[in-house]
Amino acid sequence: KIFNAIVLVDKENALKKAKQADFAIKNGRKCGKLHGVPITIKDNYLTKGLKTTSGYCPLSNHVAEKDADIVSLLKSEGAIIIGKTNLSVLAMDMQADNPIFGKTNNPWNTSKTSGGSSGGCAAALAAGMTPLSFGNDLAGSLRLPSAYCGVYALKPSFGVASLKGIQTDPKEKIDGLKSLAVPGPLARNVVDLELSLSIITKTTKSFRRLVPLIQNRKTFEIKKLKIAWADEFAEVPVDMEIKKAIKKFVGNLEKAGATVVKVTPNIDFLNTWKTWGSLVGMQGGYATSNFTKLLGLPFTKKVLKHVPMHQNIVKPISVKKYMIALNFQDTQITLLENFLDEYDAFICPVSAITAFKHHSPSKSYGNFNIYNTPLKVNGKDVHYYMATQAYTIPFTLTESPVLSLPIGLSSNSMPIGVQVVGKRYHDFDLLQIGKVLARYSDTISYPLGED
Repeated sequence: KIFNAIVLVDKENALKKAKQADFAIKNGRKCGKLHGVPITIKDNYLTKGLKTTSGYCPLSNHVAEKDADIVSLLKSEGAIIIGKTNLSVLAMDMQADNPIFGKTNNPWNTSKTSGGSSGGCAAALAAGMTPLSFGNDLAGSLRLPSAYCGVYALKPSFGVASLKGIQTDPKEKIDGLKSLAVPGPLARNVVDLELSLSIITKTTKSFRRLVPLIQNRKTFEIKKLKIAWADEFAEVPVDMEIKKAIKKFVGNLEKAGATVVKVTPNIDFLNTWKTWGSLVGMQGGYATSNFTKLLGLPFTKKVLKHVPMHQNIVKPISVKKYMIALNFQDTQITLLENFLDEYDAFICPVSAITAFKHHSPSKSYGNFNIYNTPLKVNGKDVHYYMATQAYTIPFTLTESPVLSLPIGLSSNSMPIGVQVVGKRYHDFDLLQIGKVLARYSDTISYPLGED
């Protein structure tokens, strides 16, 4: 309970499966890619016979009758699910905290957050509880926790892995999120991410609508890489220690022979944040009437004044506004893909700050937390959601694959990570590039359960 990362343990069944795995090997039976490997799953994936709560009180006793597609694929390759990891309520916050299980503590410093919403996954990895964990990402829920806990994560291209079987609010009878969100793996190295990606990007009998990944599997050399990078953009300040670490990292790449260019993609960040909110609000909030949204506008307008990514979530919707949002998304995808024609990858911050002390919301609006107390970035006030989501959301909207890569520690021994952004559907190439880049980051020795 020091870290509160794994909140549901399937001990009896895990031991049974482990014995079966040993027996299979002794008898020369064919083994899957993860035969006998103990893994953890975020507690919003349906897992047959186990509770799946999503950290949401109405689901506190909910036992899944079937497996999510990702869970089924992992089991088919011999993985043994030892438990479920903690998250925020319905995966809707950037800290792993909920009224059922409480908050997850960062293994590097238990007074600080592990990030969210897949914070339990990242903390379990950093503390040595699991070699692999699987979460999901809509606004940075894989990338932020991995950066805060010093582990690796992959947000795949949108549409290459199935979301079928992720538990949402049971009041919503129709699954509204049809874009942006993705499932993905977290690990202690890029090789394990690559193995995981090869498993979860398969179609299942229950879901065939997946985009095949490009499988050219190139070999990349540091001296032939051309990397774009930025340590800050869109007028959202970044902690000086993060900026210093990024400059050191890209300097190492340049010394090793890579071509590095400090440049920011020509993305309209303000409208990218707003459009992400439009799509989330229109898809996730389809069941809320425009009349109800209108009644709430006087309250939300003031609260969300400095949070562009959430302003449109709560606004009334229309077919015209939905089409405008989709067309803007198309434009930003094209801009970034054209930008990446010139570079092998783009490196930028994951977050404006490293892991911060547990931060309580001021109030809640439905299942959405409101934070009136800002976070401090270089001594200045920055809104909680701007500090945590401003750098991740643009690459959700562009549907890009993003590798979250740890590059070192801050002066107070907290992990620092970067986003490595690749071209859509070139996820395997991105991971090959990530293997090369990881050689030039500072070595991190995990706390392994020590406070």
